[in-house]
Amino acid sequence: MYKVFFNERLIRICPKGKIVKNLPYVIFNASSAAGDIKNWFASFIKNDINEILLIHPEPDMFLKIFRSAFKEIPAAGGVVFSGKMVLFIYRNGKWDLPKGKIDTGEKPEEAAIREVAEECGIYGHKIVKPLMSTFHIYSLPSVDSKNQWIFKETYWFEMDYNGPLAGVPQSGEGITEVRWIHTDDLKEVFGNTYENLKLLLKTSYGNLKVPGSAN
Repeated sequence: MYKVFFNERLIRICPKGKIVKNLPYVIFNASSAAGDIKNWFASFIKNDINEILLIHPEPDMFLKIFRSAFKEIPAAGGVVFSGKMVLFIYRNGKWDLPKGKIDTGEKPEEAAIREVAEECGIYGHKIVKPLMSTFHIYSLPSVDSKNQWIFKETYWFEMDYNGPLAGVPQSGEGITEVRWIHTDDLKEVFGNTYENLKLLLKTSYGNLKVPGSAN
């Protein structure tokens, strides 16, 4: 199953036989194409459904078709640990993890290291291991004044850092605070962050208590 977020609304891409009771669903067949996704999404953005299942016999293949219906902008970021402390940023009124767009010719690992340095003002952090990717859809204004829908896959990496527990927020990116927070004291963060980040942390670190995240 894949989970794609849109304005905190959840789109689940599932195989046949995974219909969840009381959740609305749409069945796509093996011949479904990007145009079918565009038509469905145009109607989805106009309704108030918070969670929906998209059923397809081959979810892996369908995810490729699904994302091809949008402009893709890949990103990368880091879950940075210093002992039991985790690095968070406060951006545009929400707690977030450092991440950003992958530049042309750049590997996800390189982008993740760079973005953490740029957004948080720390250096010497190293990748420990890759984590799951998260997916979300958002809009950008286009030249014809119509919304351009973007599909973003963010590649996440666990990182280790042994330097001073400080940081300098990249104010030009809407970041107002860089804060190291103990893993036992994350209630404030989880009360004001994005559902895809709750999913990332819950899936990657089951020992972290992440209230209210998507199952």
